[in-house]
Amino acid sequence: MHVLVVGGSGLVGSNVVTQARERGFAVDATYHADATEDATIELDVCDADRVHEVVTNADPDAVVHTAAFHAVDDCESERDRAWAVNAGGTRTVAAAADAVGAHLITLSTDYVFGGDPAAAPFSEADPVNPANYYAETKYAGEVAARSAAEAAVLRPSVVYGTGGTNFVTWALGELEAGEEIGIVDDQVSAPTYAPDLARACLDVVERGLTGTYHATGPVSVSRYEFTVTLAAVFGFDTDLVSAISTEELGQEAPRPADSTLDSSRLYDAIDSRFRGPREGFDAMRNKRGGSVAV
Repeated sequence: MHVLVVGGSGLVGSNVVTQARERGFAVDATYHADATEDATIELDVCDADRVHEVVTNADPDAVVHTAAFHAVDDCESERDRAWAVNAGGTRTVAAAADAVGAHLITLSTDYVFGGDPAAAPFSEADPVNPANYYAETKYAGEVAARSAAEAAVLRPSVVYGTGGTNFVTWALGELEAGEEIGIVDDQVSAPTYAPDLARACLDVVERGLTGTYHATGPVSVSRYEFTVTLAAVFGFDTDLVSAISTEELGQEAPRPADSTLDSSRLYDAIDSRFRGPREGFDAMRNKRGGSVAV
């Protein structure tokens, strides 16, 4: 099996690369800004000619597309860039993968749902209602991905772990410095541990699965509860974490109140469950020996 990881220098992509090699797969991986030891092929997904060149030269069995413009608030003010990367870039990757007969796996977001608490948890059959412009571009990416003959879309939520900066590595840095942090207690979701998401991507590849799958952890928590658990597992003072409202935080992009996804369809398809926050944090702590390095 030969896998091309687009965005292989990022949080999920780097985990996909590591696990793919552990499975004995041949792996190529791309980066956009900074090359890594594992991601050595420069690629801007907005450059259609370059995308087709890279995919054609690699000629992989599967393309795992993890590259995206993830800055949710920035997507509101940088709409052209957000659309170009998340929608247009995914369309280009899908076309290139299809041209070489590769199985495409791409990542979306729980934010494609508006987050009505009465409707959560959301299943793959529920109608989408993107919560913000980031989610609009990611849903457009889903539609683009499905243009490929063999495509799977995975929808994670609050992806965390080591291998790239994310909410959890930021929070750990603040806690280690003894800083008090205010975390919203009115945004609920089911966070996704990056190594579990990477494993799922490769399980989807191995099983040849297509379609849309929710790919989150099994535990629904507020961002505040999530962070208190993080502090406790890493031995920090949980009193450093205080609850605030979304209104107090003043984020530019709207956030759903409850974007919890039901991931049982994926769990059944790959015969495996993701870890909840405490298990994920334990794994992070054991992996880094308590270090917060990313």
